Amino acid sequence: MDSGLDKEEVKKYYDQEAGDYKKIYREECAEYPANTIRIDFVVERLKQNKVRTILDVGCGTCTPMIRLLSEGFKVKGFDFSEEMVKAGKKELEKAGVAPNLISQGNLEDDSTLPDKKFDAILALGVFPHLSDEAKALSNMGRRLNKGGLVFIQFRNELFAAFTLNKYSLDFFLNRVIDLSSLPDDVAEEVISFHAERLKVDKPAQETRGKISFLDIQATFRNPLTIEEELFKPNGFSISKIHFYHYHALPPIFENKYPDLFRELSLKLENPSDWKGYLMASAYVVEASKND
Repeated sequence: MDSGLDKEEVKKYYDQEAGDYKKIYREECAEYPANTIRIDFVVERLKQNKVRTILDVGCGTCTPMIRLLSEGFKVKGFDFSEEMVKAGKKELEKAGVAPNLISQGNLEDDSTLPDKKFDAILALGVFPHLSDEAKALSNMGRRLNKGGLVFIQFRNELFAAFTLNKYSLDFFLNRVIDLSSLPDDVAEEVISFHAERLKVDKPAQETRGKISFLDIQATFRNPLTIEEELFKPNGFSISKIHFYHYHALPPIFENKYPDLFRELSLKLENPSDWKGYLMASAYVVEASKND
């Protein structure tokens, strides 16, 4: 697993995006409506679980929060980007909602978080940027009521097996194949084989058995192993994994046939489909706190 983006770089990115961030939740958004699809099934699950109070971690400019409030939930939120919080307060005021429902906070710093408990905590778009997921999950657990739920979004590591690009090369050479177990000449042949087959430049090998991809900055998580690696050790049990942002074909075809790609991908959107393990670039873990 990669360590994630540098915290200050992440802040700078979200600070600069604050002005236009709400656009990604609009159905008419030019980009694929992944965030709209995500909030739709999360809201449905919140209703099915009879959730009343919610903490929105990484609330951004509050578009999901305003949706949740309109659905009758009681919601508070925080974001670690100062500019996002400023923009979010403005959006709440426009919606006729008290701006003090949100504040600035860091999920990895317990002292900055709200001092109360909730039925559910959402972290949609947060964990890929964290340096200490265990601490963050532990902090969330302390703010859950008995039997409380978390809904946490992750980037799908297995998606790299479907993309057939540089991410696939990283996945096969760093996560699947144990290059360190091979003689040097065989390891070089294996690296060359995958690079040629995937039509990707042969990567440098910084240290024995580790391939360097300096431009891969995100944290990806394997949905098959995430419960044992992260949730169980921190006192949670996964009840469901919801897949979204399907890709009907490897991403290279999106630029070649954008309309067809979007049409076919939207038809695939089903949070429970097994194809999501390979064809969805992201997923939301629904987990309950073990009391």
